[in-house]
Formats: sequence, structure tokens, C-alpha cells
Amino acid sequence: MSLEEQVKDQICSRSYSEMEAANLDTFCPSWDDKTILLVDDQIDVLITIKTMLQTCGYAVDAFNDPLLALDHFRKHSHDYRIVISDMILPTMSGLEFIKNIRTVNPEIVTFIITALDNIKDFSTDLLYDSTVLQLDGIIHKPILLADLCRSVGNRR
Repeated sequence: MSLEEQVKDQICSRSYSEMEAANLDTFCPSWDDKTILLVDDQIDVLITIKTMLQTCGYAVDAFNDPLLALDHFRKHSHDYRIVISDMILPTMSGLEFIKNIRTVNPEIVTFIITALDNIKDFSTDLLYDSTVLQLDGIIHKPILLADLCRSVGNRR
């Protein structure tokens, strides 16, 4: 299997215009059990974190485009228990993405992934767009497998 085929097998990666022109369900599988929705624009990081979460025993749908992920979540929010997003994404920040996710399902468990050192001192209640955005956790890069499994497992 070529690297390109492996990448396509690992993530739901389409441009927003392609998504609008196609039936999204043909690109992203549905799971019988609750699944984690993972968003990171860097494909190598996305595949690594997805693999780590799968090693922890979770089913994961991974997206490298936040608009595609948000549209998919709006249609399939009942399939997800946890949403994990990188802090820095194209087209919108991770906090904006989580805020949009929370408008669809206010009870969803949410995590932000960041390499920023200054966020380590924040609580999980972050001020975003004049509202308080409550996160269930902040995952700091570099990510260790044991820490990731423990953080996500404690919130599931």
C-alpha cells in the first residue's frame, strides 16, 4: 500500500468544496459505538494521535479540515462522545471549533491539543469571544501515550 493510500485510509481528508459536492457518509465511516472526533491540520500529527488513541482502545474519526469536521459533527453528533482539536487550525481556531461543537451538543467532552507553553497556567475555563468556554482537558505536546490514554479515559 502506498503512503498516499495509507493516509487516505487513516483520515477523512477532503476540501470543503469537495465535501459540499459529495455525500460525506461515503468518506467517513460510521461506528456502532461512541467514537472520538479528532481534528488537526498537520497530517503526520493527526495520524500519530489517531494511532495513539486507537492503541488506547478508542475508535477515532480524524479530520484535517475543521470545516469538514464541523459539518460532519452536525450531521452525526450522536456518534461521538469526545472531541479533540488542535489549538491552531486553518479557517478557525481550535477554541472557535470547540465553541461551534458545543452549540450542537453542549454535553460533549472536549479537549484542546497545544504546544503553547503559556496555556499551561490556564484552567480549563477559557475566555473566548466574550464567553467562557469550558474544556474537559488540555493535552500538551509532546504527547505521551500513557498521559493521553489517562486524560481521555478519565473523561470518558
